[in-house]
Amino acid sequence: MRRLPVSQPLRAIGLTLAISGLAAACGHHSSGIAPVDPEATVRAFLNAVKANSLQAMAELWGTEKGPASRSMDHAELDKRLTVMRSYLVHDKFEFQPRNGMDATGANQRVLDVRITRGACQPVVPFTVVRSGNVWLVKSVDLAAAGNPIRPCDANAAGAAKPGT
Repeated sequence: MRRLPVSQPLRAIGLTLAISGLAAACGHHSSGIAPVDPEATVRAFLNAVKANSLQAMAELWGTEKGPASRSMDHAELDKRLTVMRSYLVHDKFEFQPRNGMDATGANQRVLDVRITRGACQPVVPFTVVRSGNVWLVKSVDLAAAGNPIRPCDANAAGAAKPGT
């Protein structure tokens, strides 16, 4: 079988498509669309917190109607996300099993996440909601995260307790 010559523009298109497919296969999404499952959304949100990316946080935070970045005043949005980020700064995080059945429905989930910030290890509930075919962080219990400027003490939520 004889091979036909491929023009330079066609090679460039093929390379572009191959790179796009590779990026998609690796889980990168540049379209601003949130992940399609609740845990991936919270993971991406916490990674955005760690990267200090208010823009990424804004794309992952919202309601059933869509991301806050599309509906909220940007100055107000930046203020809220800055506060949220200060409470959620972490060294690492891990998902925790829930005790009992989650009765929030098919379009909403609550995920418990243990964040580690120095000696503090609070378990923070994240409520995620379906918006079309993606999931967004709807709310975060910042009170459960503890005060980010105070060190943990033995009586504070999230502090390690003897025997636990």
